[in-house]
Amino acid sequence: MSRRPDSDEPASDEPGHDGEIRGLPPDWGTIVVPDDLRELADEIALVQAELAGQDPRRRRRWTRPGLSGPLCALILFLVAAIGSLMVIVLPKPNRPPRREPLASPSVAVGVAGGLVPALSLIGRSGQGSSLREFRPAVLLVSPASCTSCATVRNQMVKATEESQLTVVWITESKEPVTQDPGVPATRLVSLADPTGTARAAIAGVSATGPTAVLVRTDGRIRRIVPNVTDPLQLRPELAALTIR
Repeated sequence: MSRRPDSDEPASDEPGHDGEIRGLPPDWGTIVVPDDLRELADEIALVQAELAGQDPRRRRRWTRPGLSGPLCALILFLVAAIGSLMVIVLPKPNRPPRREPLASPSVAVGVAGGLVPALSLIGRSGQGSSLREFRPAVLLVSPASCTSCATVRNQMVKATEESQLTVVWITESKEPVTQDPGVPATRLVSLADPTGTARAAIAGVSATGPTAVLVRTDGRIRRIVPNVTDPLQLRPELAALTIR
């Protein structure tokens, strides 16, 4: 039994005559216990009405330990937004274009709109290769006297990096064809044509400078560009070759 600080009499936890409980900590305030609990009927009714208006499952959902509902929704939204942004921003891997079945156009062979001539030229391995096997592709016909063709060839390989087209270098030089060690064989194919059969079979091929023959996925010629000087300017047309 404790004593009251201002009196020698023992402190009592029993309610006084006015219903007040004495002996409690001062910061608790005054607590009054009514003689008849029915006097609290109004307060009990208000609490029960408030609880009845809520879904018990909903009350339990957010009272469990862990993250709150709005915070979980915000985190999921941020994850979805970041994922969508990564799909747009991250570079996509370049894939070689797909070759379509050979077309059967009514236009003559060797002109724009017609098929590539069915010529077989000798590669660096000494075996023949049909020009129609390279589609889509860029045929770069180079006369023997051309001094800028090698430079244009290298620029054409760079211009077709994004579209992953094969550059077929058809040289009329009588020297053995060689493969550039810095370029994959799937991106640059060198063929020898010392007699000029490709220049004779394809309309509009220049006799002095490099000529680019743009070949679609189905073997049709999209465009013949004689005397090419800057292959990078052909990038939009090169990209269009991969679309049937």
